[in-house]
Amino acid sequence: MRHLALTAMLAGVAGLAGAAPILSFEYTDLSGSFDVASGVFDAAAADTAELQTAGDVTRLADPVDTAHFRNGFVSASAFADVQLTLDVSLIDAITASGVGNILLTDDDGDTIFGTIDGVFTSGGSGIFFFEGLLSDVGYAGSEFNGTDGGSFDMDLPGDPPYSGAIVQLFIVTNSGFFTTNFDGVSVQVSGEIVPAPGSMALLASAGLMTLRRRKN
Repeated sequence: MRHLALTAMLAGVAGLAGAAPILSFEYTDLSGSFDVASGVFDAAAADTAELQTAGDVTRLADPVDTAHFRNGFVSASAFADVQLTLDVSLIDAITASGVGNILLTDDDGDTIFGTIDGVFTSGGSGIFFFEGLLSDVGYAGSEFNGTDGGSFDMDLPGDPPYSGAIVQLFIVTNSGFFTTNFDGVSVQVSGEIVPAPGSMALLASAGLMTLRRRKN
């Protein structure tokens, strides 16, 4: 089940954009890591004894269909993967800024990609939340194919680049809030895309904070 924050964010995004979401994605048990020296957070599909990433990508615009990716799909395909990278900055006791990108790759190399800008929040007890906006979302290829069935036409309504929202959740035990390195942490990611460019109004609607602008 998607995090409740995503529902609220997407309601604001879709309402302001004047259009319903056209694409959704959800992946569980990505392998997350953070390097203090570089300030980079990464999450990627995994197939290990501890983490077997699974997920789905759904075209919500007619004709609706879903590309399925079952546990450990990354080992069963030459191309399928999920890659998420965020530069983490402006870290304080409970919040941090995250800016980067996401890349979803299907069974034969077609991709969906976008830029991410949002905020990490500490929930205490090692719980990390991220809520952000997607921008410059596009795709390369003609059909998005699941490793375990399902596919859809990537000729989505409207003209790219699209906008959207994304959330993630992970728990890092025995660690401060981005104060130490970590690796192999289970990360859950969900998002939806709408066929209209984003705006600053989306930030207020979604209840987000653009922390990196505190420098100005």
